[in-house]
Amino acid sequence: MIERSGIARQFLGWRTPRVLVPLAVAALAAAAFVVTSCRGSSGLTGAAGSATHAGDSRGQGGPVGSGPVSAEIAPGNAGTPAAAPGAVGQVAAPPARVLVVEGGQERWMEPQAAVAAGYTIVDLSDDWTPYIFAPQNGPDGQPLLNRYRRIFIGLANDQLDEDGEPLPPGEKNYLELYGIFPSLSVLRARFVADEQHPCHDEESADALEAVETVTYVAPTEVAKDARRLAKIREELEKARRAAKLPTLEALAAAQPAFSPKVKLVQKRAAEKPAMTAVERRLTCEGLLGAKTDGKKADKAHHTPGLYDDAMRIAVRRFQQKHMIYEANYLRRKTVEALARPLLDNDYDGFRRAMQERVVAAASILEDGSTKAGNLVEDFTKVALEGLGLVDAASTLAFFKRHPAAELKTLHAGVKLPPRPAYYADQMDLSIVVDRGDIWYDLPFDDKGNFHYPPRKKYPSLTVYAKVGGRLTALARWRTTIGGWRAEQASDGYEYYRYKMSDVGPRVIRQVVSGPVWIAPASTPIRTLVKHKAVNGKWMKVVNYDELGPGFLSAYGLIAGYFVVPGQNGRPDFDNGVRAHGSSDYLSIYSANGFSHGCHRLPNHLAIRMYSFILQHRQKRVVGDSPMGFQRQFLFEDMVYEMRIPSRGYVYVLDPPLPVTVLEGNILGDQKTPIIGYVPKPGIVYPGPPPPAPDSPEAKAGGGAAPAGAGGDE
Repeated sequence: MIERSGIARQFLGWRTPRVLVPLAVAALAAAAFVVTSCRGSSGLTGAAGSATHAGDSRGQGGPVGSGPVSAEIAPGNAGTPAAAPGAVGQVAAPPARVLVVEGGQERWMEPQAAVAAGYTIVDLSDDWTPYIFAPQNGPDGQPLLNRYRRIFIGLANDQLDEDGEPLPPGEKNYLELYGIFPSLSVLRARFVADEQHPCHDEESADALEAVETVTYVAPTEVAKDARRLAKIREELEKARRAAKLPTLEALAAAQPAFSPKVKLVQKRAAEKPAMTAVERRLTCEGLLGAKTDGKKADKAHHTPGLYDDAMRIAVRRFQQKHMIYEANYLRRKTVEALARPLLDNDYDGFRRAMQERVVAAASILEDGSTKAGNLVEDFTKVALEGLGLVDAASTLAFFKRHPAAELKTLHAGVKLPPRPAYYADQMDLSIVVDRGDIWYDLPFDDKGNFHYPPRKKYPSLTVYAKVGGRLTALARWRTTIGGWRAEQASDGYEYYRYKMSDVGPRVIRQVVSGPVWIAPASTPIRTLVKHKAVNGKWMKVVNYDELGPGFLSAYGLIAGYFVVPGQNGRPDFDNGVRAHGSSDYLSIYSANGFSHGCHRLPNHLAIRMYSFILQHRQKRVVGDSPMGFQRQFLFEDMVYEMRIPSRGYVYVLDPPLPVTVLEGNILGDQKTPIIGYVPKPGIVYPGPPPPAPDSPEAKAGGGAAPAGAGGDE
């Protein structure tokens, strides 16, 4: 573990944390912005100021959030990062040549000549990142190091894992659902391999096309479910014979009361060969029957016909590989993808990866979610047609013509349609968050049963451009708002607390790539440790997945900080609410999905939005902002140490971006939010609830903006 953890720290340029007894080191500290309680779906929320943990000590080189932030700040005493798998120099060199297609023939051009001929240059190299991680220079022209850029590239190239350590041989990163699309070299290898092993046969395809979904039956309920179905079939056969009808279909037509049961037994009968086809497909793709997802061997063992842990993990990996937004069951989109040839699925993945690169090159946002049109789809289609990459066959042929070594630096020229007239280098942009239907009522019934309130109108986030004095909606996406959440108070007990999403005018002054969540004292210590295979052995290490930075962190890969602008010499007021990326993509689209006050977006949409804003607004690139946070804690007789050397990579919008949060539709009897803790039904408390902390850290988010980063000072 020491060796692998050391590799990660070395290439990020961090000091090696002190190893405490008997052995516990932080596997990865990260470029991070201070965040304290707007976290994901797991664990408790909020900060109970007086809560303590035995053996827990916290310290840092100066208060969190203190110190000026400016373009002159050096990357601290971390030193110069060493080279690592997937890493490249911070400042990208211009391409030596650009691939274009004219009259169906490929040829190379010099970049300047391609631009002069009307081509837009699209970066197809293995070192591509979205704008938020792209190389930036300070006012003096010197490059400003972005620590997470190297990890992003390593993840996209299947060379690093989420902790920034070398990916074990044979393992793959399927991270599109988390905002990281595979490089063209990874896609090329996938195309070439799948041509040799198609994993597709007509029998399996027919079996899968015969069903829309496959019913989930828990392994412990299989015998009981079989007895229930046998009883239903016996009942139907008895009725069919009594009616002297030839088939169950005839019985359902003659006696409609039996129709639901007939459909049920027919559906379940069709699901058996479909399940067999799923097992065959996932095994062929290497997702079932192997140690996937870093799980232990017992999790990898699959019993045919059962939807056990191994099947669930394999289905999840398949969904991640093909960017399918569904729970880890055999639902419609998943079944449809399983029925398709591998190369067709591969082409869809290639198209998604190309789409993000075209969007970045064209610096567009409109995706069909508003009346502004779908520039994302239109530009992608034009680019692919211009390069002759219109289907799986043409893309496979392209990859065969261009070896992996060539893809490492490949740039292509495409002639894209003109952007709308309202586009400019500096655009009058703004954001409106509509909170949708709001319920402040207590989240449990008279019997103490927790329930989610019904909603018809869900929260949305809309990006607007002011055109000729009128607002034009460019993109609108589903988002989240706060709601009732469990929180550990200073007395050590859990209560409910309403986590408010602020209403009214705000601004985004700071955008931070690679933000992290700083665990408050109320966080259970057990959640700060995870198991990980290191050199073939399972060990406990510091859990940086949720802390970040990274695609799994509470703030995802990018965050914008909502503040009330300071007036008359006062600093900005920060109540802890952010609009940020999230790895918890299913919660965003769930009827029961709530945050702790922040407005979540899927990582790839948050990346698109903030990249677009940064490219079309006046900004100052602050760059890396050191902080020197460290914390020691005791868990199961072992001492662990985490270190976070940086607040993250900071951009300052000047002027700031206007944000309006609408109140929404207040439903129910309670018309204002309940302030303070509400006891959970069925729990015996030692006394009345303690006062709920009122600081930003204890509300929706936390971590005040660094001094000197903007505001009326």
